[in-house]
Amino acid sequence: MTLLKTAPNFRDIGGLPARDGRIVRAGLVYRSDALDALDADDLARLASLSPKVCCDLRSDGERRQRPHRWPLGAEPRVLNLSVATDIRVLMPELVLELRNNATAEGAGALMRHLYRDLPTVCVPVLKRVFELLLDEDTEQLPLVVNCTAGKDRTGFVVAMLLHAVGVPEDAVLADYLRSNDASNRASLQVKVAHLLHDLLGATAPPDMLAAIVAARPDYLDSSLAKIAADHGSVEGYLTRVIGLNDSQRERLASRLLVH
Repeated sequence: MTLLKTAPNFRDIGGLPARDGRIVRAGLVYRSDALDALDADDLARLASLSPKVCCDLRSDGERRQRPHRWPLGAEPRVLNLSVATDIRVLMPELVLELRNNATAEGAGALMRHLYRDLPTVCVPVLKRVFELLLDEDTEQLPLVVNCTAGKDRTGFVVAMLLHAVGVPEDAVLADYLRSNDASNRASLQVKVAHLLHDLLGATAPPDMLAAIVAARPDYLDSSLAKIAADHGSVEGYLTRVIGLNDSQRERLASRLLVH
């Protein structure tokens, strides 16, 4: 169900199953694309959800270009937690690589490269998100995690959160792939087309655009494979890199899961 028609990738992660038979509690964590175009109806709807904190993973430039709109009197605390790996902030060598292979295959390879970087560049973000979720002394929930499209940076961070509370991998992947259902894909494709034209100096073919706009299993798998290669497993990554111990994971599950 689309909660906000002007931010169609805004959704509640509630209802996903955990391995122990519990489910993720609804109304506590939302994931989203940019919230810059909310109309009056969606502002009222967002106010009714009462978000307390927004973790905005966009770059400073993205935030300046598309500042969020919040309901008057119901603005959450916004944490600007920039993640510098995204199609919009490509390193020069990746731009050159894409120019040399401006095809759907080249775009797919680029996206897999970006996803392999996410476990490293998202470490500070994940530490902060888990800190917020474990803070029972102050009102941090409901929490919103967003980037521009709500699928890559947000997709990885939410996937790690779901892994941490025991959601099985197939359900994590299914949630990630729901970004393909968002009705803003056409408008996102137009934005990416302009971006690629600026980067490549030519019009990108439709299948190349589609490869960048899509949420694909092989993209998220690239992050998970990198984690497995460097840390043995997601559990090892969460424990040794993010610093999430067993006691904290149990507390996190008790907050976010329900029978």
